[in-house]
Amino acid sequence: MPRRPFYAQRRRQRGSVLIVALILSAIIALSLGSYIRLALTSLTLADRSFYQNAAVNLTEVGLEEAMYCYNQLDDVAAPADAWGAGWNIDASNGSVRRIFSSISLGAGVSGQVRVYCSQHNPGTTGTPVVLAKATVTFERGGATLSKYMEVTLRKRSLFVNGLVAKDSITWVGHPNADSWRSDHDNDPATAAVPYDVSIRGANCTVGAATGNISLGAGGNVYGYAKASATGTISGGSVHGLGTTTNDPTRISNDFSANFPAITTPSPTTINVVASGSVPTEFPLATHAINIADGKYYYNFGPGANIKDTTAIGNTVPNKNVVIIMNNLPAGGPAFSLSGSEKLTVKNGSTLTLYTTGDISVTGNAMLNGTTAGGNPPSSLVIYGTASAPSVQDIKVGGNGQLYAAIYAPNANVEMKGGGSSGMVLGSVVAKSITMNGGTDFHYDESLANLGTGNPFGIVKWRELQSKEDRDLAEPNFP
Repeated sequence: MPRRPFYAQRRRQRGSVLIVALILSAIIALSLGSYIRLALTSLTLADRSFYQNAAVNLTEVGLEEAMYCYNQLDDVAAPADAWGAGWNIDASNGSVRRIFSSISLGAGVSGQVRVYCSQHNPGTTGTPVVLAKATVTFERGGATLSKYMEVTLRKRSLFVNGLVAKDSITWVGHPNADSWRSDHDNDPATAAVPYDVSIRGANCTVGAATGNISLGAGGNVYGYAKASATGTISGGSVHGLGTTTNDPTRISNDFSANFPAITTPSPTTINVVASGSVPTEFPLATHAINIADGKYYYNFGPGANIKDTTAIGNTVPNKNVVIIMNNLPAGGPAFSLSGSEKLTVKNGSTLTLYTTGDISVTGNAMLNGTTAGGNPPSSLVIYGTASAPSVQDIKVGGNGQLYAAIYAPNANVEMKGGGSSGMVLGSVVAKSITMNGGTDFHYDESLANLGTGNPFGIVKWRELQSKEDRDLAEPNFP
């Protein structure tokens, strides 16, 4: 058989190499194509993931805009004034809506936020719901992205606990602390329910932010005792209803608290009260009202304090009075009531006191109290405005009675004696708290709703992810 020429063998070898090269090139091309497709898919997913996060941020913008409006309600003449241009209030149900459009997110991507608020004027006890829907649109095409968020708001309160001390709480003797609810139906317009042992609750929290809690040998807390991680809780008994046996599940070392500074109001219209000319009732017909919020403001000058029998809203009922007593000398009395003296806030009226001075209620005196216990503590709010290192003294002794919500983070509060009818009803936040003898303290659970002047906070937050939730929310949006 004749041999093939050498050049023919070379051509065959070259052809084989070329085929292998073509096959390798095809494999590389397929690999590169797959890699490029994978890279493009990853880029698309990363891009959409980025804009999913952007959509979440947009919903938060809408929620923050709504919360800003809610937190203007205490500073405007009419609730509608808190909602600026662009917000539309539905007169039929009080809800409010707004659209924030054409929000540029760069690279040909735009966003929109639709916001719905269930109540434009929830008052101090309402819990408005805010819905926000963010939509991200791509100019280059592709499906839009949407995020739905829902938050429930509530007025924050300084009085969500019974007794709170920056430092320590010390009991001597056999004091008792429990709770009840004066506003049983969450409607301030209905008559308050006076405290009675038959409706006692076990929701009074006694808390110390940095120091210790000593309940003495005979102290009883119908509720909870909480100290910080470094604080101690000793003595007494902490329990629920129907028992006086100590319940360890109601004792903890996880308590913390903030003590924000209180800003004294500076209204446009204020009545000046000089020493020696303090009226025995507020307001008088000749006193000026602050038109912006409908309250009567009084600025007490040096030496002016309340000592005699005084009434708020006596001959002019259903009035809101604010007394500012920040010009007192160190240790000067704001209220010094003894014997049968009393300061009474009449039904439908309120008194808010800002003072650097001391308060003393002894003997048979009453500060916002009646023998029937008809006045709710929410009608008297006392803000101790002394700044550290200054310290105020607030004392209740003998048969003295005090119905109030007290926020005085630089005050030493003493509840001593108790007598046969002495007691403190409401809530107390102070530097230190001392209870002695047979004093009883009754926390008004309704004060957790007392939020006038305080901002709204979020009590519930959730993303609406299911089709059912989104379908329910959709008709609310503008």
